[in-house]
Amino acid sequence: MPQERLTRHEISWLLAQEARGAAKALRTEVQELHLPRDARPTPPPVQTTLDALDDTIEMLSALNAERRGRGRRGRIDLAALLCEIAPSARISIEPGSGTEVFGDEAELRRMLHLLVGQSSGNLNLPTRAEAEITIRRHGDFVRISTNLGPDTSALGELEHRWLSRMALRHGGSIELEGGTQSILLQADGASDQREVTELRKELAEAQQLGEAYARELASVLVSGDIRTESPPAPLPEPARFEGVRSACSAVRRVLRGVPAAQELVAELTAVADASLDEPPSELDLGALLTQAAHGFDGRAARAEVELTVQIVGGVSVRRPKGLVDLLIRNLLSQAIAATPRGGEVRATALATELGPALSVTDGGPALPEASRQDILRHRIDPTSFGRPAGIALVVADAVAATLDATLEVREDGAGRAELWLVLPKS
Repeated sequence: MPQERLTRHEISWLLAQEARGAAKALRTEVQELHLPRDARPTPPPVQTTLDALDDTIEMLSALNAERRGRGRRGRIDLAALLCEIAPSARISIEPGSGTEVFGDEAELRRMLHLLVGQSSGNLNLPTRAEAEITIRRHGDFVRISTNLGPDTSALGELEHRWLSRMALRHGGSIELEGGTQSILLQADGASDQREVTELRKELAEAQQLGEAYARELASVLVSGDIRTESPPAPLPEPARFEGVRSACSAVRRVLRGVPAAQELVAELTAVADASLDEPPSELDLGALLTQAAHGFDGRAARAEVELTVQIVGGVSVRRPKGLVDLLIRNLLSQAIAATPRGGEVRATALATELGPALSVTDGGPALPEASRQDILRHRIDPTSFGRPAGIALVVADAVAATLDATLEVREDGAGRAELWLVLPKS
């Protein structure tokens, strides 16, 4: 590493960069001139001169790139590099803040060498003053600061310009405040940490947005169906489910551009794309339940909820497969969302006197009997009872009505909240 001030090689690189910038600025000004075509049939001579200047600078830059050696490139600890460059300097380091950057060691070493040299004078002089240097983390950057010493070199201003160019090349900057000069270089991993923070913030905002949309959607779906008397048993209502599908399709279009809301978009898509024209077929309810539960294994694991399935005997039903599968998945989705971490969701398919049945119990709070039907139809906000907001219950209730099934909110023998579905034999 040379110990003198800026070398001719470094000065030539700096002049080449500044000359290129000046040529581009001049070319822009020339191109903005609006001259009549007959007055200037050929390009002005200055254009030709600029072309030649650009070519010369290209060659100079290429020659400079060929002469520049390749040093070690990677994660560099600037504090350790400073101690090596200026062992007699007084270096103040903020502990635990992280002083690593990513870059070329030779270039970083040369930058620090000049920075220290501007503080203590020519580093070759044995009587040089000891430099005082401070290095610490400043947000996403590592700041190296030192007080400027007496300018004993005619190249002091040129050195400052070179440092500024090199700092900019490494994604940083130079700051000069009073008699203190600082180099700011981007800390290693700072951009990755910032990206993770932004993604977490985006995820939180998307989750809040999804919950708000789901809550409003559920309210809209039932806003015209408020009754004071006890509702009759569910009847086939294809028109009601059509309204649910249309609303889900509209909300899906709004949320499609939110990356972190893709899980909610997938649920809305399953409802919006459900078909009412599928003919009924003979189905194994236990097999459908097992298959749907496997699809929720990942979600249950993320929520730290245990999902178990039990099949009691052979349970067959004749219904459209797509709608039955949609109904089962919404019941499981609701149960997992209602269960706290470490809890259990138990889904059971069994045969009853009224027909094939499905029981889904969760670890959420049980509901008072007087409010169960209102919760099912979303006449009451389920969050007021500690239950999750969302459209799963509204969708399940609408699909059950379309399938001529009965869906109830109950409480099992152990006091656990239970969704009870009966599909009468057709």
